[in-house]
Amino acid sequence: MHEQRKYCRIPLTSSVRIIYSDNIPLYTSSININRGGIGLYSSSLINEGVIVRLDIIFKDIRSKEIMEVVEGKIIFNYKWHWVYVLGIEFDRLLNHENTPCLLEYIENCERMLRF
Repeated sequence: MHEQRKYCRIPLTSSVRIIYSDNIPLYTSSININRGGIGLYSSSLINEGVIVRLDIIFKDIRSKEIMEVVEGKIIFNYKWHWVYVLGIEFDRLLNHENTPCLLEYIENCERMLRF
């Protein structure tokens, strides 16, 4: 399988509330994140192509609990044992204006990976 990611995946343990059609919330856990998307474990399937809003709750590099909101689209899904794995592509790259703490977390991890 050919790797198509443009950005390095960073492990991220977080709670993620997905909001999609009819404002139905789905609570999931993250696997990893990069500047352009996030991988999640979910108890429910969401079809490819569905537009979603993500409320990502995580601890920043100072161990402070933060919630940042991003939007994106489900680009893949599959069942793995008892859970679904969802791949979500953000509608725009993470940036310092809209998601400063998520981007700081990623940049800090990328620096550590270089050493």
